[in-house]
Amino acid sequence: MLTPSRMHARRANHTRPTLLVMATLTASSVFFVTGCSKASAPVTAPAQPVRVVVVGHDSSANTDVATGLVGSHEEFRLGFKTGGLISRMLVEAGDSVKAGQTLATLDTTELDAQVRQISESLSKAKRDAVRAETLFKQGVLAEQVAQDARTQVAMMESNLSAARFNRQQAVIVAPANGVVLQRLAEAREVTAPGTPVLVVSRADQGWVLRVGLNDQAATRVNVGDSALVRINAYPGQTLNSRVKEVGAATDPRTGTITVTLALPNMTGIKYIAGQVGEALLLSSKNASQQLTVPLGAVLEGQDKKAKVYIVDAQNKAQLKFIEAGAIQDDRVVVTAGLQAGQRVVSEGAAWLNPGMTVRVLR
Repeated sequence: MLTPSRMHARRANHTRPTLLVMATLTASSVFFVTGCSKASAPVTAPAQPVRVVVVGHDSSANTDVATGLVGSHEEFRLGFKTGGLISRMLVEAGDSVKAGQTLATLDTTELDAQVRQISESLSKAKRDAVRAETLFKQGVLAEQVAQDARTQVAMMESNLSAARFNRQQAVIVAPANGVVLQRLAEAREVTAPGTPVLVVSRADQGWVLRVGLNDQAATRVNVGDSALVRINAYPGQTLNSRVKEVGAATDPRTGTITVTLALPNMTGIKYIAGQVGEALLLSSKNASQQLTVPLGAVLEGQDKKAKVYIVDAQNKAQLKFIEAGAIQDDRVVVTAGLQAGQRVVSEGAAWLNPGMTVRVLR
């Protein structure tokens, strides 16, 4: 039988576990609420890494790069005045020649025959003229017949002079001291009148690099402008050069204007016609320098409008609208929208949004 004292003790034993469970749940709830409040705290996004360039007046906007071929400043494409069978080719490509040296000859059998034939015709015409003049004085022939005979003599004399001249042109001689650049024909071949059989350079005029520029670039180049030249055969050397000539018309085959650069004589460099070279032309018109930015900094554009990102003093990305001008190699001329000294994002602009914090990479 349970006494009142035992019943009170039993209720006490039942109450303790209940209080213990409630305390445990309360503590768990506090921990859970605290953990949730910490997880929901805002997280700061890391700064976006970018590279920047400082906007400035860039003289590279007035430079042009072009590729061309090395050649002699003055070249002669030599051929025979009359066609015929080539008798001898006396030089090879690369040979040095002196002014007046015989380089090639035609077979003159046919030309010699023409000279003899016209010479005989001239002799006959002279005899006929003498007889006509005698008969005219005797009153047998009219004066017109005598005049025609004298005219025939004059015509035969002109024909003989032309035949002898053609005979002389059956020999090609060097017009100046130089080097044979090309041999375009061989002995026993038949050549047409005026067809080049030899290309000879003039040694005293030096070597040049001829490059082609579009019409816009050619307007920036003047005779005397400086240029830096690299010949592919000598990749480690840069040659100082100057513009010697600027073409006055476009080449109908390429649509470009030929610019001729004088090449310096340097020890260890041997120029050969046909070598490939690259020229960086430095225009003297640098008074019109403009702001430029790298081509990769421009996000998008339409007509002359474009967008770039700049980085402000707080390292925040700010979107800028600019007016773009000409494209020079890998740079864009900026005509409006930027000021010298501003930092423009050159790499990483595609990942930015206005106001985003950035980290400038060195």
